[in-house]
Amino acid sequence: MGTSSMYGGYSNGGSQNNPLIPPDFEDNEQENTNNQESQNPENEDSEQDSEDNKVEQQEEQTVEWSNAKTFMSNVASGRSSNIKGTVSKYVKAYGGAKSASKNAVGGIKTTINLGNFVKSISEQGLKETLDAYKIDYKDKSTKEILSELINILAPSPKTKDDAVSRKALILTMEVLYELIEKENLEIEAIEKLDINIIIPTYIEVYIYQKLINDLGSRIESNSKSAADAVALEKDIKEYIHSKIEIVFKGKEIKDYEFSTKEILSLYNQCYTVIEDLL
Repeated sequence: MGTSSMYGGYSNGGSQNNPLIPPDFEDNEQENTNNQESQNPENEDSEQDSEDNKVEQQEEQTVEWSNAKTFMSNVASGRSSNIKGTVSKYVKAYGGAKSASKNAVGGIKTTINLGNFVKSISEQGLKETLDAYKIDYKDKSTKEILSELINILAPSPKTKDDAVSRKALILTMEVLYELIEKENLEIEAIEKLDINIIIPTYIEVYIYQKLINDLGSRIESNSKSAADAVALEKDIKEYIHSKIEIVFKGKEIKDYEFSTKEILSLYNQCYTVIEDLL
């Protein structure tokens, strides 16, 4: 509710309806604007150039998204098998690796939260960390504790990216749970988990889930069968996995400080490799 509308302010009818504004306000304002423009003709050119560039960039991005959708439709329908080119086009649709990584707001935030949590476990121990995060672990199963962690580490799903970030963490926790269950281990086994596995797993799942969120409808509508759609999603997942492996090869994630700058750079490296620029 705007107060200007309520009290008949300037935005609700101009100076004629507002006794607090002198009658020649609009003329003076227009005159001042004209004077400024006449005194600074270069500013006008600069603003026009900036606006033209913005329109041009929007048009280019629209074309890139159209290309990405076409590539995905062709792969899903069987007219093409170019998964590499499809995923590359997808990153380009975001404006390239740098822009795609900046757009991964929820993913970066969750990666930082997850990294700091796992790092705290390795440095202080599980129970001390759970106490610090105010998680009541007594008489709770491993599954219950991991579920509670999701609510703490992932953002509430207010945006599409938040929802993707949260889903990626749920899937990462499922991988974690399966590892613990497979070995018949208790929740304390998390202390021995390698952060070099958890962080790459989360980022890989996030990037894949975001791609499916953006272009998954093309797979659904163009695949000849549900089995074909599942097979294509598996191939895309494996392709992204192979690329993420390249980024993390030889890296010691445990030495990271998990700052925004550091994790943004990590996402940029991942998207750069996926865009196939390295």
